[in-house]
Amino acid sequence: MDRDRRPEEEMMLEITARYFGYEEDDDDEVVEAALSESLDGTGFVLSMQRTTYEPDDQDVSMGMDTYCLVSGGKSHYGGVLRARREGNLIHLVISPAASSLLGLPEEIRASLAGSPLAISEFFSGLPGILQWGRREDRAELIGF
Repeated sequence: MDRDRRPEEEMMLEITARYFGYEEDDDDEVVEAALSESLDGTGFVLSMQRTTYEPDDQDVSMGMDTYCLVSGGKSHYGGVLRARREGNLIHLVISPAASSLLGLPEEIRASLAGSPLAISEFFSGLPGILQWGRREDRAELIGF
């Protein structure tokens, strides 16, 4: 990525995710699929999360009744328009609003570098996050 430009100005971000995972955390009431450019969590990091409980009226009124994207200390509810799986590659197309708020390009391609079991767990869990919540915010899934 050209460091003189803001990330959302880039056409597409392509990385190798050396750390990634899927987790259902009952204590924190969250389901998460995340990927990171490096093993220590530096560089590009994107987390896709949803709660383990159904949204209540307050969540709905605040727009928090769908999954969220977290990157760079910022979060955006909804925002993935399309997720395509091609082998160990995930190609995400995110909305202009999510791109702008999170400071990310609208297209992200990440090659998952890890064990076949970890890759399988990530791709098995991701649809349950991106298809959760408000119908209009659910991502189109291809290749899952």
